[in-house]
Amino acid sequence: MQLFSEYLRDLLKARKLTVSALSRLSGVERTALSKTLTGQRVLPYAVLDDLIYHLRLTPGEEQRLRGYYDAQFEKERLRQSREIVGRLFSDMARLDFTTPAFEESRLLLDLDGYAGARSIFSGAPNVQSLLRMALSQELTRPDARVELTVPPTDTFLGDELLRRYLDGRMGAQVRQIIAFDASGAAADINLHNLECFCRILPICLLSKRSYHPYYYYDDSIAARYTDPFPYFLVTHDCAVCLSEDGSQAMLLRFADQVERYHRHFQTLLGRCHPLIRYTVDPVEILESYDGCTDEDGFYMVMDQPCFGRFYDEATIDRYLRSELPFHERLAAVARKRFGRLRAVEQFYTLFTRSGLERFLDTGSLDDFPVAFVAPFPPEVRRGLMLALAGHIRSGDITGRILEPGCFPDYLSMTTSRDSGIGFFTTERFPLQDGFCSIQLREPNLCRAFHGWATHLPNDPQTLSAQETAEVLEELALGGGEAAQ
Repeated sequence: MQLFSEYLRDLLKARKLTVSALSRLSGVERTALSKTLTGQRVLPYAVLDDLIYHLRLTPGEEQRLRGYYDAQFEKERLRQSREIVGRLFSDMARLDFTTPAFEESRLLLDLDGYAGARSIFSGAPNVQSLLRMALSQELTRPDARVELTVPPTDTFLGDELLRRYLDGRMGAQVRQIIAFDASGAAADINLHNLECFCRILPICLLSKRSYHPYYYYDDSIAARYTDPFPYFLVTHDCAVCLSEDGSQAMLLRFADQVERYHRHFQTLLGRCHPLIRYTVDPVEILESYDGCTDEDGFYMVMDQPCFGRFYDEATIDRYLRSELPFHERLAAVARKRFGRLRAVEQFYTLFTRSGLERFLDTGSLDDFPVAFVAPFPPEVRRGLMLALAGHIRSGDITGRILEPGCFPDYLSMTTSRDSGIGFFTTERFPLQDGFCSIQLREPNLCRAFHGWATHLPNDPQTLSAQETAEVLEELALGGGEAAQ
């Protein structure tokens, strides 16, 4: 993350100003500016206005300067947690969903033929080959089932599952137990737990609800040091026991051994908590959106803006398709939800220009298909965009346009301080058969994602409020002919 001092130096260079010249213009003492530029001093907040005025900053530059200034006073773990979440969404935005050019070859050896008489495997390449073989053999079964716990530092198994889901070759029911670190203060973001969840969220979205993660808290590592193979993967045919660092494995193939580990996994599962909950019913999805809304605040990140503050009962009655078999249930939930959104004090909607242009072009909503909600006509689209621009200018709505690539266009996320987080696949999700929501309730993880979302309006990855309103107005007023 760029420091305040570095950004201020960049601004001086872009304006071709020296420290002495800025000191004379702004009235800020030259020594204070010099020490600030080398990171030795923090300027008083009161002098920012003078710097912003005399540097002739644009609204976006002012937003970035203030954001970097505020970051100087944050806890390092909060800043790191935002970087982890931001990196997750940036990586998800670049996921390649195309079908592989070649299918995986049919297995030439079964597990027994591959392993021979060996039961101990040493070295990461050998362990990884063993795990691939165990997974591939299990996936040949119509009742494929994988149960696993993995070392905290493991990335191989997560990457392997993700690759197989992306390729469409993962038909097994997968259950995974994750050990969350219980150390540290409850109010702090636990970076280990956050990184674990970030590794599995894409798997959850791609699995078509066949991947089920569970968690428990662990504040003692003694057992891991006394057991040479504290983690394991179980299929119908084998149990693969793994060392702490994943560089050693023990293969068990006798039926009684495999059954013993299967029962052990079931016992552990009974002591764990489900990490997420899937929802596919359209009414339940809308309810889960509402369940992730605070009493005084609504916070949403999606490729398209949320216009929910402007939906009244007449809008719901007009555009919600009456022929739906669950129309009355959906309409009742929609009235409750949008009535609440009209009343909340804080309303955040963070979106992209491409999503905005797509709404102007089609009038349809990414998070509700045209089979449920009729497209808005051109004059309504423009009216909604102008209303949003006006509320952003007045401060009634915190709306910002995100830079391309910082959030996946096939996902929406609703966060809250108290009620949990909702991740929702949209119409643009290439692999999902139908809509799916994933709800997260673990408090520490929710705090991390909510912190990332609420920090975005002051982040360099967003346009300022003024710039966002200008784009909305420009498209709405200039896009009339294109939208006809």
